[in-house]
Amino acid sequence: MKIENVDHVYCEMDNLSTVIQEILTQYSADTREDVSQAVKTVTKKAAKIVKSNANVDKRNTPRKGKYKRSIRSKTVEEVFQTEGVVYAGGHEYSLTHLLENGHFLWNAPNRRTREFKHWKLGEEYAINELPLEIIRKLKG
Repeated sequence: MKIENVDHVYCEMDNLSTVIQEILTQYSADTREDVSQAVKTVTKKAAKIVKSNANVDKRNTPRKGKYKRSIRSKTVEEVFQTEGVVYAGGHEYSLTHLLENGHFLWNAPNRRTREFKHWKLGEEYAINELPLEIIRKLKG
């Protein structure tokens, strides 16, 4: 007896528990796959949002755009869990806090730089969109 994406399953009463177990196992695997796909989709989109809102130095310097190009995403899949991570690669991670929150200037201690809230936008998008994307995937 093959059970895969069917609406009706006929079985003997003696095999009912086995058939129900197979249906639940298949449903569990399908659900895990859908949630994993939703996490991947939202992670990639959140990385695009962060990257598009990242600051680029307007001056013609050798560093121009290096921070923005360093923003990446990855997903880590484990048995019952999928995590999406958006991060700044290389040594550029050290700039994320300074750009996101602003900082005092070293040559003018009473002045601060302005904030560039690019990570916050990506985080808010992921928090709001992930449950909706999971529901869309599960509904088919």
